[in-house]
Amino acid sequence: MAAVMEISVVICRAFSAPQWELPPEGARLLIAWPELAAADNDAVPAVVQALLCHSMTSSHDVTWLSGDKLPDSDARALKPSLREGPDWAWRRLTGRPHEVRLCRSGDLPRVRQLFNAPGFCWSQRGQIAMLVPPGAAFAPERVELLAAIGTERLMALDSLYAQGAAYILLPGVDGCVAGLHAPLTDAIDSFVATLKTCAAACGIQLKEVSEQDLLGKKIQPSN
Repeated sequence: MAAVMEISVVICRAFSAPQWELPPEGARLLIAWPELAAADNDAVPAVVQALLCHSMTSSHDVTWLSGDKLPDSDARALKPSLREGPDWAWRRLTGRPHEVRLCRSGDLPRVRQLFNAPGFCWSQRGQIAMLVPPGAAFAPERVELLAAIGTERLMALDSLYAQGAAYILLPGVDGCVAGLHAPLTDAIDSFVATLKTCAAACGIQLKEVSEQDLLGKKIQPSN
């Protein structure tokens, strides 16, 4: 048990450096695991996946994108809209699959599938996770979701908030950090409280630091 308690994850409430490759404004929280990333070949080690998913599913359903209908999750096929360019050009430029599905679940093991969803690679900043209150409708258009993937602009997230997303989790640089975004600062405070509770349950030490504390540290996994 003592060895487990040495695992640490850090959070930063205010960040603006471009190296994170995340929207630098609005209500936000940077979540990082530099010590774990340096010792693990996976962008998001299993223990961090468990912490994030435990926190996200504590009071919300989670929605994410996949190129396949993943087992044990509610998945809705997303059709191209008139606002998208020719489908063949879109797929060639992005390398994403023709079929795009919006998966939704409140079950922790199922939600962990988002980190390895076919066609939407977390480590390449190709994924997005949206937290929605259980039972609430959430049906954004495919073009809105694709515009938000890998974005560094808050504007791309606004339409998802307007349709009911309470939080949005985006992968940052190389998938080795995560940015949690919300419409209001109070929502970030609430998630931090949940994250602390879940970290204690998972045997993880959660440290709150400044951005300066993180700058210059190794955040990419070793090869």
